[in-house]
Amino acid sequence: MSAGVPGAVVVSTGPGGQVEAAAGLADVSTGGPLTAGHRFRIGSVTKIFVAALVLQLVADGTLDLDAVAEPFLEDVTIRQLLNHTSGLDDFDIDHATFWEPYRKDPDHRWELEARDELLLVLAKPRLFSPGEGWAYHGSNYLALRLVVEEATGVPLRDALRRRVFEPLGLEKTDLVEGPLAGDCAHGYLAPDNPILPGGPGPVDVTGIDVPFHRAGGGVVSTAGDVATLLRALLGGDLLPDRLRREMLDAVESDWEETDRYGLGIGEITALMGRQTSTCGAAWGHLGFSLGYVAIALSSEDGKRQVVICANGHPPEGDTDTFLDALGRLAWDCYCT
Repeated sequence: MSAGVPGAVVVSTGPGGQVEAAAGLADVSTGGPLTAGHRFRIGSVTKIFVAALVLQLVADGTLDLDAVAEPFLEDVTIRQLLNHTSGLDDFDIDHATFWEPYRKDPDHRWELEARDELLLVLAKPRLFSPGEGWAYHGSNYLALRLVVEEATGVPLRDALRRRVFEPLGLEKTDLVEGPLAGDCAHGYLAPDNPILPGGPGPVDVTGIDVPFHRAGGGVVSTAGDVATLLRALLGGDLLPDRLRREMLDAVESDWEETDRYGLGIGEITALMGRQTSTCGAAWGHLGFSLGYVAIALSSEDGKRQVVICANGHPPEGDTDTFLDALGRLAWDCYCT
């Protein structure tokens, strides 16, 4: 593709129906074409799914948004975890040390339980007192995973399946633990990437499993399934209206991906601070994971969605061109 990645899928939905388009390759080695039915890692778009689950548990009285996230945290509420106002930092990972085993063995697996991850987070000083700032960190959704599993008695993956995936008919969506397989588009890094350099062509990272903060970035889905989730969530089919309003009760977010951040979902007027919407704000999330990029946008009333999934990252010098191309495509689809 001219944007510098192997391929991309776009799904646009509105009152007139749904339009799907795919371009490029799902597998560079075989030349297999990408289709709208291929699955992708959607990175932090996962947070919308997890937030929807948490709010369902609030709706049935299992959880309380403004209750402390016991027994894991003594002074942070579930709301503060959802909207990243907890003050939690992430635990430090030395990137050179982290990626070295994968360079030697792509099948390498880090073994660390979620509770152990949280202990590493809690060993670090807070960035600020709960509710007195905003900082986007996956540790918030790591803690939410533990809260959900404590409250439901089942793994997060099972809770998502029972309460979100299956009721909405999201047959190609799952929280994946391990390498991708089946009808998944292969994910690629550019040969000059600093993580797992290779070449001369794109570096296939489909089989690499990065387990940390899976609750905030581990869902694999199709562009169509993500659009269905956004339509149900913001259209009022998945949550009571009072909790839909709570979800969109956003705080200012000091970063380039959103203007304001609600409960697992952000208000967006410019993609990565670059391409600006010509028709007002959308609600959604961006997702960047190893070898994949996802953009998920919806109107506040749930009547329009645009979801873009790409199976690669461009060469270092082409990142701005890539983001500009995605931004123009996203807003062109969203605003027409």
